[in-house]
Amino acid sequence: MSGETVGHRTLIATMGFDERHVLPSLRLMPYDRLVLVAGRETFQSPGFRRLKVLEPGLRTVRVDPFDLMGALESIRETIRRAAGDGPVRISASGGTKILTNAAILAAFQEGVEAWYCDPDPVRLPVLRGVSLAAAFSPAEGAIALALHGPIRYDRLVAAVTARAFARRTVLGAIRSLAAKGLVEFERDDGTVLVRPSPRFALFRDQLREVPIKT
Repeated sequence: MSGETVGHRTLIATMGFDERHVLPSLRLMPYDRLVLVAGRETFQSPGFRRLKVLEPGLRTVRVDPFDLMGALESIRETIRRAAGDGPVRISASGGTKILTNAAILAAFQEGVEAWYCDPDPVRLPVLRGVSLAAAFSPAEGAIALALHGPIRYDRLVAAVTARAFARRTVLGAIRSLAAKGLVEFERDDGTVLVRPSPRFALFRDQLREVPIKT
């Protein structure tokens, strides 16, 4: 119908205790709905109360600003819900470095725009509409499906080649994941083991979303 409205533009902004880190993005980013992501202490601060006066309809998402994984998943879920109503942008200009990193990583993983405004806007290197899964090869995705914990190198190679990948391709994919810091090698009684690195958890969902052949 011609009378239907275009979806809401959502701005997701991180915040610490000073609303002045958020205000530039509010002036420069077009939005219909503001979602503020911050820790419990922020929502009790004078800065938040002042921002609430300016934006009485803002929505809030409470996270632990020192928990990267928890904040990352909360922001990703917020992006997904908002994306159903229209375009989403992220302003990662306020809050702890961990919260800022979580917001940027969430934007990268979900393929939405991310900006840093302090005070001039800088668009961060996130490709809108392109998820992180596009950065990995099908063989890397197949390795992620097989990698639940430490596994012998030869068994991992066999498991992935069984999915119709050439051995040479699998070996190259393992080296690529190691170069990206997502897998690590260790020796156990002369046997080489491959195990997911601590960083692997940040990318697990995207790796397992990579289309692979069967």
